[in-house]
Amino acid sequence: MRGKRHAIVHIGHKKTGTTFIQNHLHANRSALFDAGVIYPLPEPNHSYALSGIFHAGKVVKAPSPRVRYASDRKRAREALHSELCGADWHTMVLSAEAVAGFSPGELKDFAGWLAGHVDTTQIIFVVRDPVDWAVSVAQQRLKTRGEVEALLAEPEPPRWSKIITRFRETFGPRAVTVLEYEQLSAEREHFAARFACAAGLPANVAGALVGSDIGAVNESLSMEAALMLGRYNARVPQRIGGRRNPARSGMEPRAFFGLPGQKFDLPDAARRKAYVQSREDVAFLAQEFGITRYSYPASDLAPSRYTEEVSPEFLEALADRMVSLQAQAMANQLLWGADRLRYSGDDAAAAAAIDTAAARFPTDERVIRATAGRRRGKIRRR
Repeated sequence: MRGKRHAIVHIGHKKTGTTFIQNHLHANRSALFDAGVIYPLPEPNHSYALSGIFHAGKVVKAPSPRVRYASDRKRAREALHSELCGADWHTMVLSAEAVAGFSPGELKDFAGWLAGHVDTTQIIFVVRDPVDWAVSVAQQRLKTRGEVEALLAEPEPPRWSKIITRFRETFGPRAVTVLEYEQLSAEREHFAARFACAAGLPANVAGALVGSDIGAVNESLSMEAALMLGRYNARVPQRIGGRRNPARSGMEPRAFFGLPGQKFDLPDAARRKAYVQSREDVAFLAQEFGITRYSYPASDLAPSRYTEEVSPEFLEALADRMVSLQAQAMANQLLWGADRLRYSGDDAAAAAAIDTAAARFPTDERVIRATAGRRRGKIRRR
């Protein structure tokens, strides 16, 4: 007879380090499993699976792992059931921001499924200073949307009370634990470990998460990069009629990630609006969870750093990035040409094409690998 099982369901909130936490938990699944903790499913982000299985809406976005689950929900449930039944564990951890947007009916279905696998469920919800959060959400929106002026003028409200109340009504009044982003993120290398401790995971699990390197990519946008990308999105939308614009590759935001410049912010009026419209949610946290970090007066609100001036550092970095991307494209063209020549049987011409790429782009990692592969007599497959 198995012992009692417990589920920890992390539902975000968005822009509170969810992806960072997911990647660390996923990368350390073996250490978690050794401690009796299962982090199931092949993707670090469980939003794909859980929204695909439990969300009633149709798939309208671009192809993603979610489609695999949504296209055959019964089969997806059975596969997840088999994974859970075929392992020895006492705690299951799920992390999916999409669950925060589930309707009451979808939550009821999800809760019923959980009850078939665990005896108790704990919901973890991370909150962040509502003004800083609104700034981060606006920056994220500018990566894919072009309504620049609206995004800069109309900050998104946090809606903490609505989300938490909906989960309490489904899982019980004591089922929701609220954590403060500022406490978790005080030291980046301890972020995932502090989350694990606060969520009640064993100490050895938290220890495995301290400082683990998973090769995180800097996807932040400076003020200049965010505005430039947002205005490009306005001219050339990512989506037309619910489908990806054929004029867009979907890779454009990466050209702007990590470029130095001035720190992104909302205009002063938008910051003040974000402050005002969050007061009910802030009062709710104080009353229900004793969290008063965000209960500061309006006079303590930091001034806006919003500007449309372009820094020299950004211009220099942007020029370097453009040259680098062009070089990568040209190197890739040469390598693909070498592939075509080799597959057509012209090994000499293929070798010459790789030599040309090596001479023109000696520091390109793909060219270095192709050159090494040719010397070993191996066919390069990318």
